[in-house]
Amino acid sequence: MKKTTFVLILALWANFSFAQQFAEYLAGLNGPTKMTVDGTTIYVNGYEDIYTVNTTAANPSATLIYSLPANFYAYKTEKLGNNLFILVENYIESTNTFIGTQIVKLDVNNLAAGTQAVVTSSNFISSIALSGNTPYYSEEIETAPDVFTINILSFDATLASPTPMQNYANLNVDVVDDMKVYNNDLYLSCGHVEKIFKINLMSSASVPVEYLNTSILNFNKGIFISSAGELYITNAHQLAKIDLNTPGASLQLIGQNTTYQDNEGSGPFYANFRDVVLIGNKAYLTLENQGRIVTLIDTFLETPDFSKNRAVVYPNPVMSTVTIANNADFSQFELYDLAGKKIKEGTVENDALDFSAVSTGIYLLQLQGNGKKQTIKLAKQ
Repeated sequence: MKKTTFVLILALWANFSFAQQFAEYLAGLNGPTKMTVDGTTIYVNGYEDIYTVNTTAANPSATLIYSLPANFYAYKTEKLGNNLFILVENYIESTNTFIGTQIVKLDVNNLAAGTQAVVTSSNFISSIALSGNTPYYSEEIETAPDVFTINILSFDATLASPTPMQNYANLNVDVVDDMKVYNNDLYLSCGHVEKIFKINLMSSASVPVEYLNTSILNFNKGIFISSAGELYITNAHQLAKIDLNTPGASLQLIGQNTTYQDNEGSGPFYANFRDVVLIGNKAYLTLENQGRIVTLIDTFLETPDFSKNRAVVYPNPVMSTVTIANNADFSQFELYDLAGKKIKEGTVENDALDFSAVSTGIYLLQLQGNGKKQTIKLAKQ
């Protein structure tokens, strides 16, 4: 079968009441996995298909723009100008024969012309990432059964027939599920070993360093880095993020899937995400086996606005007492730290809360009442 691994993942965080649930966005896609964003348009890899999704449409739908030839399967797509660079595997399923992998180029303004092979390898190319006009890609070298070292190569995408250049060889980072570039650093998501590595692209002698290696990082297949430097991670059936610009930052849980289930023979489990992209403050995530894209609002990115019909707390950061403005519903509150531990709970009295005894740090304040909930990120000084 194709080079796809299904793993039963247990919950990584407890099912805290502040964790948001995902909303249905699109269904009926053929094995959606990796995505890339161009403005408000998402390009989606299916098993054998490439779709576009216009996220501004009132009734969103997936438009099929290209189907791969027989025995070719799409793994990841990056867009540069009018060209899509698509990572594809050549695999004959009937005989379980791996032929190789290619990076092909498709002009979105001339789809009828089909694809042009840019890179061809007898090894498995597992991921690709853009840095300006330079695509970087990871090539697996199997040194023993299911044991791999990784080479990182690149090429000049402006050339009609580029020659790949090897940038880093024999990296001991295991299989790369996804990769992104931010501030001249290449981030490698390696779900099999439950780590995220970082390589400084400005140094040819750079070696991978472990950026994330925690007990709550698991099945981290897809990553996305926002323009503000926040790294979003599909963490099994959950979505998490971390601020790349803040040394010592903690991994934050954004939400988790407790609706859609897969069943791979060992019983049902919550379906794991394959990738994530962000447009504004809305995250879009793929559920491969479900054929779905679901969405989630990252409330940490919302800017308080007194003109909206939402409660607002101030001051924030707070030293002792916070006031809740625009409060028409909330009578109860719960305060959590970023690890999900409940720190405080009680009744909202006179639209004010006393946090003078709470330690300095970042917290999640959940307001409840009249069947409604609202979560606000709160800093305590």
